[in-house]
Amino acid sequence: MRVDSEPAFVLHTRPYRETSQLVDLFSRHYGRFRAVARSPRRTKNSTGKLSPFTPLLVAWNGKSDLKTLVNTEPSGASLMLAGERLYSGFYLNELLLRLLAEHDPHEWIFDCYLEIMTKLVDGDQVEPALRQFETYLLSDLGYGLVLDIDAESGKPIVPDQWYWFDPTVGLVARHFVSGDRRAPNWFQGTELLAIHHGSDSNPSAGQSRKRLMRLALEPHLGGKPLRSRELFY
Repeated sequence: MRVDSEPAFVLHTRPYRETSQLVDLFSRHYGRFRAVARSPRRTKNSTGKLSPFTPLLVAWNGKSDLKTLVNTEPSGASLMLAGERLYSGFYLNELLLRLLAEHDPHEWIFDCYLEIMTKLVDGDQVEPALRQFETYLLSDLGYGLVLDIDAESGKPIVPDQWYWFDPTVGLVARHFVSGDRRAPNWFQGTELLAIHHGSDSNPSAGQSRKRLMRLALEPHLGGKPLRSRELFY
């Protein structure tokens, strides 16, 4: 099967044999997949064209899971990222690599990825942009968070109540034990409602949202930490 002019982004590359590369791509209509990019002398590909954060139109062929790239060309300007924003881009790429099954289309997430990356380039605040993408991704995978309802009782979240977050269950009201205050799973109703209504711009609620999303993502990462997170510390 041959596919031509498919919108895609490079998520990761690494050397393969003597003159080729293994390339992990995220395409709009075919999802995430891996391909071999042959030597530039044998194809139109070049190392420069296979850099992350550049919108591409790619062509490939092959019947096996490992495809062969036959052409790549930019479809837009490279998304110029530096410093914390560059690390954030690597973080988004690693999330896609770890959480998306191969050859499973996620057109909406592809569009969301481009939206969030553009926000990073345009100077939007980094943390809210990352939390937004995490929320999109979990929702698209069927693990969306319900932040205004107690998962056990079905009652609305109460501002002055404390809740325990279990990634496999959701938020459950519990008696807050002061000696257990350091447990990251505790959230106050006011924090949850602020996140739910999108009014978590203050630093305290922002940190709570970051903690919540980390807990929500953890079960889907297979116990293996994200390497890109190390870049932030």
